[in-house]
Amino acid sequence: MEDSFYNDDEPAEGAQKKKNSRELELLTIRNTMKSQQGRAMMWRILQRTCIFNSTFNPDPITHGHNAGQRDIGLWLDAELRLASADYYYMMLRENQNA
Repeated sequence: MEDSFYNDDEPAEGAQKKKNSRELELLTIRNTMKSQQGRAMMWRILQRTCIFNSTFNPDPITHGHNAGQRDIGLWLDAELRLASADYYYMMLRENQNA
């Protein structure tokens, strides 16, 4: 389920505050991704969240845990791409052989 930042029932002021909040979130991600250290940390998180591996495990508890981690990883991956595709692809190039 995606967050909805615009609701027709909200007053215009509330929608503007949510839009500004979202822009600040994306700016924060861009600022993190500007540095090599920030990109390295985001890469490390993506690796830990099973987005590059299968989540399957015969144990249903472990499988569910892995699927939950992957869901967070996919969300972060989408946020990184949305905030700055250029820095995202730079991060991929930096970790091409990792």
